[in-house]
Amino acid sequence: MTHDELLSHVAEHAGLPGREEAERTVGAVLSVLGERLSWPVVQALAEDLPAPLATRLRDVSPHQDFNLAELHARVAGRTRVPLGQAVEHTGLVCQFLAETLSPGTLHRLREALPGPMSALFTPRGPVEGFEYVHLEPGRGTLAEGRPGSHHPLSEARPERAHSHSVVRADNPHGDTKLSSSIGFTQEREEETLAAGHPGSDRPLSEWE
Repeated sequence: MTHDELLSHVAEHAGLPGREEAERTVGAVLSVLGERLSWPVVQALAEDLPAPLATRLRDVSPHQDFNLAELHARVAGRTRVPLGQAVEHTGLVCQFLAETLSPGTLHRLREALPGPMSALFTPRGPVEGFEYVHLEPGRGTLAEGRPGSHHPLSEARPERAHSHSVVRADNPHGDTKLSSSIGFTQEREEETLAAGHPGSDRPLSEWE
């Protein structure tokens, strides 16, 4: 990856407005990393980088001991962005640097850094565990689709409703609604007040 390509990728993925801001961000990350490395590793890194970026490593004070949080804080201070953005920018720069460096220099750099920093230098690659799905013969895909169907909607005859749905009945709830019900037990046996007849087997005058 060339110098121009590196800056272009960083500007695009970090949402930076242009090349100048991308170069400032890459330079800040490199200078902070140089402070964490030993001088021999700094020299190897400078020899493997494009000349405009190598100059960022000439005046560093190496052999400093700090963790990943301090690395992000220093980048944020030098680029004058919030810490959250500095974390994102640092990760992007390190990822693209990992694709720029030779395998030998990348290995040496990762060996010189503690685990959390070393993990930042992971080149992009295909997603692990992704598998292509091969369709069986005769089964088309959306990309191969054609208009029309063996059974158009105009010829469809869907069921009106579920087998026990009231929609399928000619007279839903007919056994209970007043307009069509044959009545309750008293009504069917004519034992209601409406179906009663005058007179009684025992008039009230005979009651004791």
